[in-house]
Amino acid sequence: MKTFLALLFPLLPCCPLAAQQGSPLRVEPAEISKQIVVDNLDEGFEDVTSVVVTNNSGRTIQLMRETVSRPRPRAWTYRALDRVSRATPYVVSEAEQHNGRHISLGPGQSATFYVVMRPDGVTGSGSTEIRFTDLTLPGTVLATASITTTVTQQAQTPPTAIETRPTPTTVRLYPNPAVDKFFVEAPRGVRIGRVEVTNTLGRQIRSFTGEAGSEGYDIEHLPDGLYLISIFDDGGKKLKTLRLLHRQFGA
Repeated sequence: MKTFLALLFPLLPCCPLAAQQGSPLRVEPAEISKQIVVDNLDEGFEDVTSVVVTNNSGRTIQLMRETVSRPRPRAWTYRALDRVSRATPYVVSEAEQHNGRHISLGPGQSATFYVVMRPDGVTGSGSTEIRFTDLTLPGTVLATASITTTVTQQAQTPPTAIETRPTPTTVRLYPNPAVDKFFVEAPRGVRIGRVEVTNTLGRQIRSFTGEAGSEGYDIEHLPDGLYLISIFDDGGKKLKTLRLLHRQFGA
């Protein structure tokens, strides 16, 4: 499945300097609005948003996060994943969604959270809020991140005699979990221009150019764990970001 447009608009608070100075946590971005237009909305479609939380205080914070439901289509789910999660791919239990394990965050340190939205094949608008607290200060919300998403489906244009548009299929990775290499399957007529491998801290680990062919994309020497795979076409447009689990001995 091919995503045509995904616009991310951070909304700045009215007094950003005051907010940063008065709170022990800085959340970037704190308010996000996304307009997503997809070519073919299948049930496996996911959208991933990253949020970085930084400790502005002079003490260590035992950081916790809670996902709070907001109005949205009944089929939609929002899930938050942090750097200590080991699920594949982003399979998070109900308890983990709302009461994630804490992260020890020292002064000046940051943690990246990935908010995964699954519309389950349903268009519409929805939102969620991630509340960040300190395990040592129960009931006190230190900062929040709110995400609003609108998903619409691109109107299909019938093929003409001049231009025949291939039927979209889902971009996928295989095998998953992977041991030493992985492959990317793209829609017919779409050429892969670049594949980027990023860890769950947001750091790019590998970058591959062009099609993998029969050799695949080599990840043999990467540590075991969960990685984000960003796939771009030969025009530089991002097609999709998918999760890949790397294990030395497979599943």
